[in-house]
Amino acid sequence: MTPFANSFYWYDLETSGLNTRWDRFTQFAGQRTDLDLNPVGDPLVFYVALPHQVLPSAVATLVTGLTPQKIQAEGMSEWDAINAIHAELCQPGTCTIGYNNISFDDEFIRFALFRNLLPPYAREFRNGNSRADLLTIVRASAAMAPECLVWPRNEEGRITTSLTAMANANGIDPVGAHDAHADVQMSIALARIIKQNHPKMWDYLLTHCNKKSTEALLRKKHRMYMHVDAHYGAKRAFAAPVRMIARDPKSNTKIWVADLTANLDMLETATPAELHDARFLSTEEAEKQNRERLAIHSIATNRFTVLVPVNNLPAAVAEATASDLDVVNRNIELLTRLAGPEFDQRLREVCNLANAYSSDQIDERDASERLYEGFPGKSDERLCEAIHEAISTNSSWPKTQASDARIKHLATRLHYELRPEELDIGEQWHVDFVRQALKRKDVGVDAKREEIKTLREDEANANAEKAHLIDSVASYIDEIAQSYEV
Repeated sequence: MTPFANSFYWYDLETSGLNTRWDRFTQFAGQRTDLDLNPVGDPLVFYVALPHQVLPSAVATLVTGLTPQKIQAEGMSEWDAINAIHAELCQPGTCTIGYNNISFDDEFIRFALFRNLLPPYAREFRNGNSRADLLTIVRASAAMAPECLVWPRNEEGRITTSLTAMANANGIDPVGAHDAHADVQMSIALARIIKQNHPKMWDYLLTHCNKKSTEALLRKKHRMYMHVDAHYGAKRAFAAPVRMIARDPKSNTKIWVADLTANLDMLETATPAELHDARFLSTEEAEKQNRERLAIHSIATNRFTVLVPVNNLPAAVAEATASDLDVVNRNIELLTRLAGPEFDQRLREVCNLANAYSSDQIDERDASERLYEGFPGKSDERLCEAIHEAISTNSSWPKTQASDARIKHLATRLHYELRPEELDIGEQWHVDFVRQALKRKDVGVDAKREEIKTLREDEANANAEKAHLIDSVASYIDEIAQSYEV
């Protein structure tokens, strides 16, 4: 939240799967509230139909209980859905918030905006807009004010922060969990409890966890920060004392920090390649090789980052965060001693290796999945605006061609979906595109059928409702496959 925010927009999605680049949201629910969490206006709730190239996951269907037949029968087009959503999220002074929305729901929204030639990021920061994440606030509460909530625990005795478990433990009716509208209502109710029980922490997090405030905080170069992140786990109340060690050379929103409770000795002598390898060491490999994973990782300053100077925390919280002060102080001395051009250069090389590693994981993707491969040029942005103007006024489609290959492909697809009669490429062009997608190894027919086979084996003794849901997905996939001769 920024000082300009005047309302929250709470939202939740149910989706066809977990792949934020390719899968689609199949249900949307949103509710605007004022800053005191009182509802403003009516909720927005609807289903969204799937395009034929996107097959639903049977696992996701078991979670949501939404059969593809229901979604297709009652759902609106993604075009209509994302334009309605965009209009809500773009209202000036809106802080968009959900439960795990930064990592999950917001990604689906970004890719839907991109596919439909709308600006994928503007609604997050323009006109006093911002975004927050209630799951992050819940995790911060575990570290900063555990008394403000009742904490459910799993069989191992560790805190579990699933929305349903948190709601149930704190006296909120969890009926309808994994229905988008029910999840929105549970989120708002949980937020009210936190705000009521610890208003200072609530206000602090929503004022200081945006990009601008985080960057200002980092410029002060505090000796030590408390960082809240799922990475640290429930055993550590999702928090650790960290120190910033580098800025990423390829991203102005990414910094690198070191966990001050870990063994950081190898930073002194290891090569960039050795440091990189130690970062990505799996738990299994670490045990086999009797090595430790290097506890440095990146933080994005534009993702509702909780980074608090330790000297700003209550004494008990600061003490719990940095429980082993001898280790923490030794690491601070080490990093202070290493600071300088040679260490900075080694860290830049580690960052570059990490960025290269991420790029190597990218196979050939469809244009709709390539959002993060750069910003379109200004001329292409103007073309996207012109296309939306033509659609809204029912006027001629712009004749200009996009210079960005991604935008060119997406514009052609959108033109075909909305006005197929205006194109001379013919229906076969669309059929070939869908057929190619259905043959993909990662998200195609074979992958979905294998998932169904595994579920049927695992769910051999499952109830009739689960069997019906799995069968509904299998039937839908068979129907689509037959239609496109896959």
